[in-house]
Amino acid sequence: MKKIAVLATSTGSLDYLDVKYENLRIARMKILMNDETFEDFTEITADEFYTRLKNDTSLVPTSSMPSIGEILLNIEELEEAGYEDLIIMPISSRMSSTYEVCLMAQNQYEGKINIHVIDSVNAAISEGYLTLRILELIEENKNVNEIVEYINKLKVNRKQYFMVDNLRLFVANGRLSGASGFIGSMFKIKPILEVNNEGQIVSKEKIRTTKKSLQKMVDLILEDLKDVKNFIITYDTSDNEEGLNFVKEQIEAAHPGYKYYEAPITPVVGCHTGVGTVGIAYFDLDV
Repeated sequence: MKKIAVLATSTGSLDYLDVKYENLRIARMKILMNDETFEDFTEITADEFYTRLKNDTSLVPTSSMPSIGEILLNIEELEEAGYEDLIIMPISSRMSSTYEVCLMAQNQYEGKINIHVIDSVNAAISEGYLTLRILELIEENKNVNEIVEYINKLKVNRKQYFMVDNLRLFVANGRLSGASGFIGSMFKIKPILEVNNEGQIVSKEKIRTTKKSLQKMVDLILEDLKDVKNFIITYDTSDNEEGLNFVKEQIEAAHPGYKYYEAPITPVVGCHTGVGTVGIAYFDLDV
């Protein structure tokens, strides 16, 4: 079997899991705050980032993608390590230009490694889960074409919702499709947003209180899971453990012993979600 490597982006929250794969590399996104620039996770963690946001409620952090040079360097090092195939899995192309940068790197690279770039159409731990699934399939000795075909089906065989405590940064950074419908009352609602099958963040429900919004999100997931036999859940939050536990307890009550992954929302994604977000997604594994 050919040796297969995986290049993910730090937005997938894998740094916060106990993940140890020799064939995994993570391309680092950057966070810009005032006059400072930080590399995601290695120079600023989720806890440190959300503490800054809570201490300065006027702060508007922004993010930047890895350079094409960084992507090319990762590819070169993986080829030198003996890998013959490389799967690159960046954050959704509708949330970042990282996917386009990876395609540019694929086209420019002059080595022999075979490069396969997949648009994850996901973000945060849902994106990270897809990377983990790729790594599992590699360990199962699946060939690269089988893996790419399966992941392209799995990545949209899901629902992904999150409750945002405050839309300030989403609006400031222009990341919410249809935000005009929220702007007039964005400080008065706790909306549920959805990542659609194109990987775009869209509005799902306008709800007035945090508890009702979290409850509605649980209801949406549990209703969907009535018809799903084989699934996995992903949870993430930007420093809202109370809200996350409220959601988790109800899913556990309905589906005891189910498998799930949980991680903080990385600072790069947190530049848009702000503090207080709770996210939940499920993947239907029967694709």
